[in-house]
Amino acid sequence: MRAILLFTLAILAVTGIAVAQQVTPAVPLITETPTNAVAATQPPNIEPTTPEIPPVALFTVTPNAPELVGTPSLRPITLDPNDARLAVCAASTFEGFSPYVVRPGDRLDLLLAGVDSITATQLAALNCLDDLSALPVGAVIWLPQNASLFALPTPLPDEPLSDTALITDFEGIAQDNASGATITWAAEGETAYLYPCGDLNTCQRPQYAAPISLNGSLTISPFRYPGEYFYRLEVTAGEETISRDVTFMIACAQEWIGAMDLRYCPISPPIAVMIAYQPFEHGAMIWFSDTLEIYVLTDDGRVSVFEDVFREGAPDPAAQAPEGRLTPVRGFGMIWEFLGGTASPLGWATAQEGGFDSARQAAGRISYTTYILAPDNTVYAITLIPGQEVGYWAEIE
Repeated sequence: MRAILLFTLAILAVTGIAVAQQVTPAVPLITETPTNAVAATQPPNIEPTTPEIPPVALFTVTPNAPELVGTPSLRPITLDPNDARLAVCAASTFEGFSPYVVRPGDRLDLLLAGVDSITATQLAALNCLDDLSALPVGAVIWLPQNASLFALPTPLPDEPLSDTALITDFEGIAQDNASGATITWAAEGETAYLYPCGDLNTCQRPQYAAPISLNGSLTISPFRYPGEYFYRLEVTAGEETISRDVTFMIACAQEWIGAMDLRYCPISPPIAVMIAYQPFEHGAMIWFSDTLEIYVLTDDGRVSVFEDVFREGAPDPAAQAPEGRLTPVRGFGMIWEFLGGTASPLGWATAQEGGFDSARQAAGRISYTTYILAPDNTVYAITLIPGQEVGYWAEIE
């Protein structure tokens, strides 16, 4: 009898454990959230491996939170704030930048219309964008708040509303990239939106677009690139939504020297300067009247800059050039002799030095490259790096 009783109690104990396991609530256990995890980047050309992922709790306990029996406090899990990407891709941390969701057909130059403090390339780097010409649709990037997209006029508080959407006027008048374009509109309805479009066929209202006045105007300047621009006015009233598009052309306020056909507009106009130019067998020399400097350009694409220390009465090089070649004189001759004379990397001069009305123009706002207008409407791109004695040059066709 006692054996039967013991056997019955054992069966009940095992059954009780199984039942308890089946009715355990499906709430994950609270585990300690790792605080020293560091995000690593995968080096290029390395076969990726699957790292061991430590357990991360869905619920964490908030210190000093009121104690509620059986109800843990919720707290979002954030990425490691020491992520190395923040050191360079810092747009999201800048004061005065706002989030923007990328739409199909978006271009950074279009979104930056009206902004003169940053270029599209610089903004791409600050947003960790891999390809300036192919923005990731749906991704959030950060744009300056003074971009025309955010600088639109807000609705007037006493503006009369209508239950019918109607656009009575929508016009865009453009000048050049410096003066920009002025857009005017007049509409009836409840809400209006104005936004740029990269492609009218795929254009959609930005996710965080702010409503604007039903009647107004907006001047947008400057533009960085010449070409055709599209803007859309959208008006809603109840369930009704209508839109109208405006197109205008932007031309560059000033042209590139030498009729260069570059895709973007110059930051500044050309600066007129008088030069003396002499071609050599393996390069050229250029003297600038405003800086009194002599540039030595050699066939290997290198350029060196020397101060013109020639003074009247100084002797010219005595080397006799072969037939069809010339020995440089004055300041050019002094530098040529310093570089080795007949053994210099330039070789002999192939023509007399001559004076020309030239111009120089910066390639960009903070670029190391300057464009120089040479004889025969040729343009040299000269790149000089601070602290380096040798720079680089190239002829622009």
